Amino acid sequence: MAAIDKDTRLIMTIMYVGAVSGLNVYFYSVYGASLPFPPISHAVLFALVTVGVIMLQKALFDLAVNERLETWLLNRKIDMYWQKRNRDDSQRQKIRDTMNSRNQNYYRGGPETTYEEVSEQFLKAME
Repeated sequence: MAAIDKDTRLIMTIMYVGAVSGLNVYFYSVYGASLPFPPISHAVLFALVTVGVIMLQKALFDLAVNERLETWLLNRKIDMYWQKRNRDDSQRQKIRDTMNSRNQNYYRGGPETTYEEVSEQFLKAME
């Protein structure tokens, strides 16, 4: 699971287990308290039902949804990267166009200089 970091997954797991345990407490208090078992049997049954429900839902979620969710999150990160890259390229192109339209070649150095290196003289002319 590359798209969700470990801290987020841990918090989501804790919240999920808490929610399932709370629902189990409610339903067991409504339906399970009338079972004719001694208190220790109620405790064991409650624990087994809680753990069993959590494991069953986790298995079903992993089979049905997990791969799609991770793929969606990963694709979202990839799209955000390319959007940022396109914005940066667009900004560089605007600077090049502005310099070309004003016939200004205020680069430091020779032809090996990259477009990221804009001289102070050019920046003053832009103001």
